[in-house]
Amino acid sequence: MRDSSFKRLIEDAIPIDVISRTSASEKVGGRVGHPASMHLWWARRPLAASRAAVYAALTPAAGRTRTLQEESDFFDALCTWGEPDQAIRTARNEVLAASDDGPPKVVDLFSGGGAIPLEALRLGCEVTANELNPVAHIIERMILEYPQSHSGLADDIRRWGKAWIDSAWEQLAPFYPSVDSGTGQQRILADDESDRRLPLAYLWTRTVRCPNPATPEHDAHLVRQTWLGRKKNRYVALKPVTDRDGWSLRYEVVEAAAEADLGFDPAEGSRGGEVTCRICGATVTGQYVKAEARAGRMGTAPLAAIVTKAVGRGRDYLAVGEYELPDDAECLKRLEELPVEPLSESLPGTMRITGGTCMVYGFAQYRDLFTPRQLLSLSTLAAGIKQVHDEACAQGMEPGRAAALSTALAMALNRVADRLSSLCRLDTKNEGGTNTFARQALPMVWDFYEANPFAGASGDVRKYLKETADLVQRLSALPSPANCVRGSAASLPLPDNSQDAVITDPPYYDNISYADLSDFFYVWLKRSVGFLYPTDLGGELTPKRNEAVVAAYRHSGSKDAAREHYENLMERAFSEAHRVLKPGAPLVCVYAHKTTSGWSSLVEALRNAGFTITEAWPLDTEMPERAVGRGTASLASSIFLVARKRKDDAGVGSEAEVMAELNDIIKERRERLEQLGITGSDLVIATVGAGLRALTRYERVEQDNGELLPAETFLEMVQTRVLDAIFGALASTDPVTRYYVAAQYSYGYGAVPFDEANNLARMTGANLDGPSGLTTGPNPLVSKVKSTVVLRDFEERGDDARLGKPDTEGNGTIALIDLEPAVAPPLIDVAHAVLWRAEHRPAEVRSYLMSVSVDVVRLRDLIQTLAGRALRASSSETKPREASAAERLLVSWRTIVGEQGLV
Repeated sequence: MRDSSFKRLIEDAIPIDVISRTSASEKVGGRVGHPASMHLWWARRPLAASRAAVYAALTPAAGRTRTLQEESDFFDALCTWGEPDQAIRTARNEVLAASDDGPPKVVDLFSGGGAIPLEALRLGCEVTANELNPVAHIIERMILEYPQSHSGLADDIRRWGKAWIDSAWEQLAPFYPSVDSGTGQQRILADDESDRRLPLAYLWTRTVRCPNPATPEHDAHLVRQTWLGRKKNRYVALKPVTDRDGWSLRYEVVEAAAEADLGFDPAEGSRGGEVTCRICGATVTGQYVKAEARAGRMGTAPLAAIVTKAVGRGRDYLAVGEYELPDDAECLKRLEELPVEPLSESLPGTMRITGGTCMVYGFAQYRDLFTPRQLLSLSTLAAGIKQVHDEACAQGMEPGRAAALSTALAMALNRVADRLSSLCRLDTKNEGGTNTFARQALPMVWDFYEANPFAGASGDVRKYLKETADLVQRLSALPSPANCVRGSAASLPLPDNSQDAVITDPPYYDNISYADLSDFFYVWLKRSVGFLYPTDLGGELTPKRNEAVVAAYRHSGSKDAAREHYENLMERAFSEAHRVLKPGAPLVCVYAHKTTSGWSSLVEALRNAGFTITEAWPLDTEMPERAVGRGTASLASSIFLVARKRKDDAGVGSEAEVMAELNDIIKERRERLEQLGITGSDLVIATVGAGLRALTRYERVEQDNGELLPAETFLEMVQTRVLDAIFGALASTDPVTRYYVAAQYSYGYGAVPFDEANNLARMTGANLDGPSGLTTGPNPLVSKVKSTVVLRDFEERGDDARLGKPDTEGNGTIALIDLEPAVAPPLIDVAHAVLWRAEHRPAEVRSYLMSVSVDVVRLRDLIQTLAGRALRASSSETKPREASAAERLLVSWRTIVGEQGLV
C-alpha cells in the first residue's frame, strides 16, 4: 500500500447511524443466502458492520469528493442487506485503488463466524482467517474456502445430499409413522400414502414420581404450560384430565375462538420445576425434582403430536392415542448397530455456562440432551455422510472436493441437531419449534418439542440442505478463497510487516465461553466428518486452555487468575498483530463489553502490545425491537476501536501531561462529533475512545507518586471529564443530580443492567445501592427490578410534599437533635418537585420554591438540560414526558420566578 500511515476514513468520520441501522435490520428474519444460514455461531458480527469496518479501514480519508449526505447514502447502499452490488463494486475499486502492491492483505485474529474475513474477500482483499475453535474453523472453511475452490460444488451438494437424505429416511421411516387423516395433505414422502400425514413434531413433558406417601405410586407431570397455539380467533391448548382410579393424567385438545372460552388456564403449571401434582394435589418441590433427576429417576410423558391440517393451511393437534409413540428400546437397539460412537462426552459443568443450566438436573453427558429417537436420527444421518464420501470417491471425485461435499452435509446435520434436542420449546405464536440455542445457554426445558426431521417443518433436513447448497452457490461468486488457519492468535503463520490491516472481533472478556457452547456441535462433527479432520476433531471436546475468556472455573474459581489469563492471551495476540502489521497500518477491534474492567483489559493489552488507540466509533447493531420489546436500554452494543503502532520513542508520560492533552482532545472531538450529528451515549463513548489516545501514545504513564496509571483508573477519569464537558454548568452540581442527567443522557428511561448503571454512578460520585443509595428510601430516584435499574421521572416522584426539602420532622420543623447543618437535597429532587407542581398544581410552584434553599439559576440550567433534545432515549420524534414538561415550564419561567430570581 502506497504509505501505510495515511489517515483512513475510519479515523476521520463514518456515518455510524447508517451502519447501526443497516446492521440491526440485517438481523431481522428472511435473510435468504446469509452466511448465518450455514451454521449457528454466537455473536457473529453483522455483515453490514464488518463491511463498513473493512472499507473504512482501507480507504483514505483525504481526497473524498462526497458530501456528508452523499457519504451516508453510499454507506447505506454499501451496507444494506439485499441491495444491488453496485456500491460493493465501487467500494472494492476504491479499496484496490488505495493499494499500490496488489490486493491489500487483511488478517482477522479471532475469525469466529467468519463475517469480517467474508467482507474483506468481498472487497477484493487477500484474507487470512485465524481461529482457535475447531467448530468455527470448519464453518469458516465452508464459507470462505470450499465454495471458491470447487466450482459447481453446490450442484454436488444437491445431488449427493438427496441420496444422503433418502437413504436415512429409508432406515428411519418406521420410527416416524404417519397418521390416518383424510385427504388434502401436501405430498411429503411416499407416493402410496397420499391419504396419510406425517406428524411434524411431538410434544413431551418431564415427570418425576410424586412424593406423596399416602397414595399409590404415580407420576407428577412437570408441564410448565399447556398452550399449543395463540392466534386471533384460534386459541388451542391441552386440558389436563385426571384419572384418579388409574392414578394417571391425560390431555385433551381444546380449541376456542377466545381465550376465555377455553374454560381453564393453560398458563398454570410448574415454575422452576416446582409444581402441584394434578392427580393428588401434593406439592412437588424444586429440590425434590432436582434430587430425583440426579438419581436418574426423571422421565418423560407424551403430550400431543402436531400435524398439518388435512385441508387448508395451519396445524392440527393430536391427543395421545391418536398417533403412535416411539419404541425407545428399539431405537437404542438400532443405535448400537450404527458405526457411530455413543455420545459419551461430558457436558460442561454448571459454572461454565450462564443463563440457566440443565446440568443441575442430572444431565451429565451429551447423549442426555436427546431422546432415543433423536439420537437414532442424528446418528443415522452422521453415518450416512461417511457413506456418501466413500461412494463419491469411488466414483472418481477428487478427495478435496469430496471433503468439501461431506463438510457441507455436516453443516446441515448440525443445524438439524440444533432443532432436534430435548431442550427445544414449542413456539406457540408460530406453532413451531425453537432451536436448542435460543439463547447462549443449555437451560432446563420442562415441556419440549421433538421435531420430525423429515416432515417439512421446523428442523427438516431437506430445508437445511437446500439452504447450504444455495449459500455455497452464492459464495462461489467471490473471486478467491481465504487462507483459513486454525491456531492461536498469538502465533500467526505470516511474515513480519506483511499485513495492510488487522480487523478483528476479539473475545469479550467474560461474556461467552464459545468453547463450552460449541461442544454441542463438536460432538456431531466428530461423528460425521471426524475422519476428514483428525487434527481439528481428534480431541474429546474443543480445546479450552488457550481460549481468551475470563472463566474462573478454569482457574480454581479465581476471578483474578482468570482475568490475568485473559489479559495475557490478549496481549500476546495483539503483540502478534503488531509483528505482522506494516508500519503505520491500522488495527480495528470490534468490541462489545461495556464494563470498565472489560474495556481496561482491552486497552492495557493494546498498549502493552505497542499500540496507540486513535479512534472509537459506537454502533448499535442489535435488532431495534430487542431493546424496546424487552424494556431494556444500553450503550451502543459494539465499538469500533482503531489503533496504530506506537512510535518507538514514545517514552514515559506523566499524569499531568496526559490530563492536559485529554482536555484538548475532548474539546476537539466533541465539536467534530456534534457537527456530524452524533449525540447522546454515542457522543460519550466516541469521545472517551478518542481520549484513550492521550494515555496509549506513551509506553507507560506514571502518576505523581511514580506508580503506573492503570487504564481502569484513567477510563473513569476520562469519562468523568467527558461528562463534565457535556453538562457544562452542571458539572459541579451534586453527585445524585449528575448521575440522573448522565443516565438519562445515556440510556433514557429504559431498564439498564445494574452493573452498567453502577459504573456510571461511580463516575459521577453517587451510589446506587447501600443504605443511602439511589435505589433505597421511600421515594428513590432509581427503581431496581431484578438485575436492572430504571430512572424514575417527575411524575413518579413529584407528588411528595417533602421532596427537595431539607430533612424535617413529621410536623415540618427542622429536627432539634441535629446540630450539624442540614444537607442540601439533590437539585434533581427540587426539579422533580417543581415540574410536578407546574404540571398539576401550578399555583404552588412559587410557594414551594420559597420554601427550599436552592440556587434558582442552577435549577433553571437543570430544567433546560432536562428539556434538551440530546436527552432523548431514541431517534423517535416523541419527547419523553419529562422533557415536554420541562419545555412548558421554561416558557413560563419568568412569570414564576421573575427576571432576577424569586421576588
